[in-house]
Amino acid sequence: MGLKDKTILVCLIVALFSGCNIKEEIEQPPNVLFIIADDLADRLACYGDLVAVTPNLDKLADKGVLFANNFCQYPTCGPSRASLFSGLYPFESGYTSNAGNTFNEMLPGVVTLPRLFRENGYFTARVGKIFHMGIPAGIGKAGTDDTLAWNVAINNTGWDAVQQNWEKATSVGNTAGPGVRVRYSSPEINDPEMADGQGLKNAIQLLKENNPNKTGKPFFLAYGIYRPHPPMIVPKKHWDAIDISTYKIPVIPENDRDDIPEINWHLKAPGFNFISEEHGRNYAHAYYAAIHFVDELVGELLHELEKEGLAENTIIVFCGDQGFMLGEHGHWHKSSMFEEACRVPLIIFDPRQKEKGKKCSNLTGLIDIYPTLCELAGIEPPHKLSGLSLNPQLNDVEILGKRYEFTMGSPRGYGIRTSKYRYTEWRKDKINADFSMLYDLENDANEFNSLVENPDYLDVISDLKEKLDVAIVK
Repeated sequence: MGLKDKTILVCLIVALFSGCNIKEEIEQPPNVLFIIADDLADRLACYGDLVAVTPNLDKLADKGVLFANNFCQYPTCGPSRASLFSGLYPFESGYTSNAGNTFNEMLPGVVTLPRLFRENGYFTARVGKIFHMGIPAGIGKAGTDDTLAWNVAINNTGWDAVQQNWEKATSVGNTAGPGVRVRYSSPEINDPEMADGQGLKNAIQLLKENNPNKTGKPFFLAYGIYRPHPPMIVPKKHWDAIDISTYKIPVIPENDRDDIPEINWHLKAPGFNFISEEHGRNYAHAYYAAIHFVDELVGELLHELEKEGLAENTIIVFCGDQGFMLGEHGHWHKSSMFEEACRVPLIIFDPRQKEKGKKCSNLTGLIDIYPTLCELAGIEPPHKLSGLSLNPQLNDVEILGKRYEFTMGSPRGYGIRTSKYRYTEWRKDKINADFSMLYDLENDANEFNSLVENPDYLDVISDLKEKLDVAIVK
């Protein structure tokens, strides 16, 4: 029996004994608007970034709760999204690569978050990249989608998906693969011509056609934005909105990489490392321009939500799937086990929550979204979830949550993050480590000085290693 059916049954019983007006007593279940931006680190103004121009996301944070220490569970698109939507850590599910077939073939029998809502009476729809798809070649295709999750799935495409268009962009170094190459441009085109602009049109149309005030059925609408994933192609209006003079290329101490295992650099080609200052500044400019584009898309969609009269009964979740490095440690991409690659934004708004415009400093992860939405919608999870519901923090940001969070990285990287430390091991198997790093983030926020060889930290390392063992080997 779905959530809506249960609600009606309860009301009928109450009405039978109390004579209440059934129409008035039936409470519509909350809608869910889920928005995820590809490769978006927490480089937003509401997170304290001084370059970002994000007025719409700042406004969302002002009425919701911003989770200030939120992390992905794998700093690569496919495994990160699989973890989010399965509610399982990558080391639990074994989903640790972008390669593979559909989600259903990779994790047969696992009920994803949107599929669960569909099975509980929701109209579910996807626009763009929700599960993994390659960018730019996969734009307009289904990728590794969960085919059981949606009533409607739209594979929007646009100008930036056309090969000859993205090939015209400035490319740095001889790096392989169009979707990971350091490549940027700011063409004179309008937002609706871009794939994400087309996606916005599709999302708005779905909102209007499936307004629960007309259909009587709640919705779970997922809008996956392709930007700021490379190639960093962004309409010039967004480039012009960014004052890049406020951006400072990160200072890198001499011999910074001497205590960093080479295995940490998943992308090792010269085009990703120590590029020229000119290209670095332009690439950062394009990244922040793409964030501005994301912000405007989100703002327009939220405006339409209000126009449709749905804002008072819709839970909004906004997040990125993994972080992105803009020159930290000389790296210009993702998939490392450093803070910039693992931290992602998470903003949640529920019209019923008590906290408004607050920041929660708890350690949280994308893995917490599944249990949170289940609790907020009153839906029973289909299997044991590894995350924790954030509903308590939506009503009191001071309530303590996790003491640590896990992030797995490629290849064979296992990380644990506490409020003070980040510890990472690269394991040849589930127990034995080849390389490791330890950073005291309170005293070394830039992660310049690995303490893994410092005898004063043997107890800290032992404790964190034990926690990793318990999580991974269980």
